[in-house]
Amino acid sequence: MFGEPSHSGMRCGILAALVAGSVAVTATATAQTPARTPPPVLFSAPLADAPDKQLVVVELKFAPNPAPPSTLDNHPPGHRHPGSVYAYVTEGAVRLAVEGQPVQVGGSFFEPPGAHHIITENASATEPSRAIAVMIVPEGAPLTTRD
Repeated sequence: MFGEPSHSGMRCGILAALVAGSVAVTATATAQTPARTPPPVLFSAPLADAPDKQLVVVELKFAPNPAPPSTLDNHPPGHRHPGSVYAYVTEGAVRLAVEGQPVQVGGSFFEPPGAHHIITENASATEPSRAIAVMIVPEGAPLTTRD
């Protein structure tokens, strides 16, 4: 059914491996030290019009960030995604930067495949924020590869 995670045999195993390897910012994350708990998968499905690709939708939660904001010159280790990522902020505001581009604060972001994502953090010191990330990834690839 639409909106529910896939539960079919091998695909579920592949997805579980993908999610287990993901280290995107999650519910217990702080801006400077992302948690190692993978984000919850809200939906996944193979893409019939893009063989060997899968659509994966995850929920990202950001704890308040009392630390000074990261900068292009001073930030925690970054990461990359093997496919395109579109993130839409559903609560609060998120700061994001891809290497070579300015820091963005806002409601939605796009990252091309392989972009070096160097900043992801809550823009607020007191309020949580949330986002939904829609990813197009090769089947069997980890969702995130850390530096």
